[in-house]
Amino acid sequence: MKKHLAIIGLIIYSIVSYGQDNIVSQGITDSIYSKEYTKVNKYASQVNYPPFIGWSLDSKKMLFNGGKVIYSMRKHTSEIQEYKEFSQNFSSYLSPNHKYFLYQEDENGNEDYQLFLYNISTNTNRPLSKKGDKTYDPFWSSNNNKIAYKSNKENSSRVDLYIRDISIKNKEDLIFKGFSDDGQVYDWSSNKNQILAVKVISENDKLLYLINDTSYEIEQINPNDTKIAYSDAKFIPNQNACLIVSDEFSEFLQLHHYDLVKKEFTTITTNILWDVESITIDKQGQKAAFSVNENGLSQLYILDIPTLKYTKVNNFPEGIIRDLIINPKGTEVGFNFYSSTFRRKVYGYSIKKNILNQYTRKGKPQTDSIVFIKAVPFTFKSIDIKTNKEYDIPAFIYKSKKESSPVFIDIHGGPEYQIRAYFNGFYQYLVNELGITVIVPNIRGSNGYGKSYMKMDDGLNRENAIQDIGGLLNWITLQGNLNGNRVAIHGESYGGYVVLASLAKFPNRIKCGIDIVGISNWITYLNNTSDYRRDLRRVEFGDERNTETYQYLKKISPLNMANKINSPLLIFQGQNDPRVNYQEAEQMYESLNKQEKEVWYILAKDEGHGFHKYKNYLLQKNLTISFLKKYLSIE
Repeated sequence: MKKHLAIIGLIIYSIVSYGQDNIVSQGITDSIYSKEYTKVNKYASQVNYPPFIGWSLDSKKMLFNGGKVIYSMRKHTSEIQEYKEFSQNFSSYLSPNHKYFLYQEDENGNEDYQLFLYNISTNTNRPLSKKGDKTYDPFWSSNNNKIAYKSNKENSSRVDLYIRDISIKNKEDLIFKGFSDDGQVYDWSSNKNQILAVKVISENDKLLYLINDTSYEIEQINPNDTKIAYSDAKFIPNQNACLIVSDEFSEFLQLHHYDLVKKEFTTITTNILWDVESITIDKQGQKAAFSVNENGLSQLYILDIPTLKYTKVNNFPEGIIRDLIINPKGTEVGFNFYSSTFRRKVYGYSIKKNILNQYTRKGKPQTDSIVFIKAVPFTFKSIDIKTNKEYDIPAFIYKSKKESSPVFIDIHGGPEYQIRAYFNGFYQYLVNELGITVIVPNIRGSNGYGKSYMKMDDGLNRENAIQDIGGLLNWITLQGNLNGNRVAIHGESYGGYVVLASLAKFPNRIKCGIDIVGISNWITYLNNTSDYRRDLRRVEFGDERNTETYQYLKKISPLNMANKINSPLLIFQGQNDPRVNYQEAEQMYESLNKQEKEVWYILAKDEGHGFHKYKNYLLQKNLTISFLKKYLSIE
């Protein structure tokens, strides 16, 4: 049922009821709002194996998350078997002895997580934190007795690190004040009574610590004045050493051996000029595996720890490695594998036999009935505003076969993120059903291309990122099969800011824009984001308390350039968003509506930073398709 309120000009204000009036819709007619595109559903890849989560304790079986069931397989050709069943959906926080798992819940996207412990043998759970406390990102000790987690319960503007013994009710200890929202526990060795953890000042500036899990004594590893990015660290069993991934000695994240006694580094991957993504080590400290991000695609390597010599796995398929885990005996490495043409496969690599096997369901490979479009990497030119220096900007393109195809540009969030060639059913729908070419660029500020590239949009260089959109628009006009007069731009979070800023900067070159939980005013964004996130965001975007920075942020805020936006705009926002306050969307809508610009606005009262509930997600996709069809003139 729809309730109509006042009509302002030609704009319809309406509230749509999904049980409890969770959607506020403005500027959208009934006929458009109710339109559904059922063909979207057929673009879900069937190659979607239950995700690999680890190994059985005897190293003989791979384990998979099946929701309320853990499945297992002994060989890649075996039939999948039930391993354990639960009454609660399984989470990734499985205890090392496989007797418990942890899970966290929030309310309608507010990210104030409550932490729970689930006992697998009794099928029962109990809360480990109070409702309303933000308690999240738990990590198990290797002896299964303790957990570490983050919380801002003591001070809303500060995230701390806690430890608690799961056998002692409500007994917890705060061990690291000001640990940071993005801080991470990398490893926990009960034998050494040590935790490896990183505090985040910014993406380019992180501090690595050893924390004694009994005395809570904290020691910084490698303290110096250099800004270093760490991305992973693991203790080596049976050695007083660890493997650390950092960019201290290179543009890229390299793998290092670190002697904890001598406090000396040995760089292992000197000759690999890409980022090391992840590492995994066996229980004996003999073998390790690591993956490398080579221009958005993963490559697998095996490391012999005693000699620190590594070998590349040859003839590796194109795709992205996630959840890389070596079995306890160090004989096989398992991982989830993703691609632009399928959702997920699972592989196991036998180190001894040098064989890569794809795990399959019931002995048969999964296949898709649709031939999906492959994402093809390319680069385009962009200019630095201040130096006039030219740069190559990396991107992926999903090409439509249609002549003079319209273009859909999608901008990632972060901004310290890298768009990679994951499967995206919505992209596939746009290409195949609407004849739209999809382009996903990694504009300046993205990671994966060296730390200098990631810093190119920091602070007073924010407009470099928007300049890259201009460079992409130039590239599009030079392509014979693309229509530079029919371009849409889409982005979420920081990507939403890029959408709004690009519409203002290139008002006659972009036909329409879709902004999802985007930033419209840097000053109000920094003032209203959650207290515990503010300082970290100031490092990246600039500190508005500084006069020069304040004036710059005010100047580049899309809200202050709304009069320059001529293209139709569609805005999606969650009311409970703790990152980008919903007022960012409200004030943008109000400004454009007051100027009688074409703007559609959807506010979900039961969402936070993005639309995650299925009905809301479906509404978002249907409205986006209607918007693109109308403003890119697609029949």
